[in-house]
Amino acid sequence: MPIHKLLVPLDGSPVSESALPFAEAIAHRAQATIALVRAVHTQSLPVIEHAERYLEALGEQLASRGLTIETGVPFGNAADWIVEEEALRKVDLVVMATHDRTGPERWLRGSIAEAVISRGSTPVLVVRAADGMRPVERLQHPRPVFVVPLDGSELAEAALPLATQLAAALNGTLVLVSVVPRRGQIVYAEGVMVPHTEVVAQRMLLDAQTYQNGVSCAAALARTVRLGDPATEIAAEADERGAAAVVMATHGRTGVMRSLLGSIAGQVVHTGAMPVLLVRPPKLRAAEIPVARSTAAATGAV
Repeated sequence: MPIHKLLVPLDGSPVSESALPFAEAIAHRAQATIALVRAVHTQSLPVIEHAERYLEALGEQLASRGLTIETGVPFGNAADWIVEEEALRKVDLVVMATHDRTGPERWLRGSIAEAVISRGSTPVLVVRAADGMRPVERLQHPRPVFVVPLDGSELAEAALPLATQLAAALNGTLVLVSVVPRRGQIVYAEGVMVPHTEVVAQRMLLDAQTYQNGVSCAAALARTVRLGDPATEIAAEADERGAAAVVMATHGRTGVMRSLLGSIAGQVVHTGAMPVLLVRPPKLRAAEIPVARSTAAATGAV
């Protein structure tokens, strides 16, 4: 994905500002512009001027380090104006922060990221505010690593083009990972929860390895199959590889049953120490809802 412009939504809080180092690292590598945007919920002149001064101060800091900066103060609720700014500014990537805590004082949280992903068409890099600077250092590595979870579904594979383009833009490499249940682990079988047997575990492991070897991806540095819980193992693989981010595809569906934060993608956001880049493919078959299969493993469907 050619990265010419990044959008960083801000609300004046340290949580939202924790996305800035990640945006800065990507912008330096891709020679991209950063658009800093803070919305106002009233058209009061003092409020607007306060937001403008806030963005101007941040913009000057980033510009002093050689970056090109745009700023904007839209009016409206968070998810709506973020999506509008994506289109208006022709943004290639949204970089936004989330926090393990939620509440009315935290507008920039999981539900906003979910809404932005479901309504917009731009990939979203979700940064967990509590993680500190280590993931940023990984983005600054001469050859950053990006982990791509695959489960044999068209949805999961839809992340590969984005991940490949990102790796090319940042001179990085990919690690493809699948996860299958351990022996004895409870899994779904024809709608019934059953213990995972040794025979089934070995068959799924071999099927997953065969599937991985058949995936065409020139940028893949490694292909691996892990045993255990998908979110936990995806995060562990990314941590062991020193990955800069996990790249996953999502349906972008909303609601209690399909909530981003209740999905494996959301679990990875809150389990791992690295950002998660989520992309919603524009076209997928209507029936493409990942189900348990012999090659099944980690799914990014939400």
